[in-house]
Amino acid sequence: MNAIPTASTEKLGRQFHDWLDGTEMPGRTLAYLKTGFLPAVFDSNADVEGVAEMQAQWAQWEAGKANPTTVLEHLRDAGLDRFLSDLAAASPDE
Repeated sequence: MNAIPTASTEKLGRQFHDWLDGTEMPGRTLAYLKTGFLPAVFDSNADVEGVAEMQAQWAQWEAGKANPTTVLEHLRDAGLDRFLSDLAAASPDE
């Protein structure tokens, strides 16, 4: 039986930083965050302050109602960087 991979909040944070630093395109960044299981991270931390807002922005992109740059700007402003950093620091496996 194959194990389902889990999200690496440290890796997600690095991928988000690539966009913040201007070294990655917005669409590619969202693709990396999606395949890195960011939606699952949101789901498993839905009770954390600010996550509902980030989930709502993500859903806009998933539904094709927002462009990648707008979504990433909202995630930045909502504190995605801090959220992922806090999770990575709290995880003994990363």
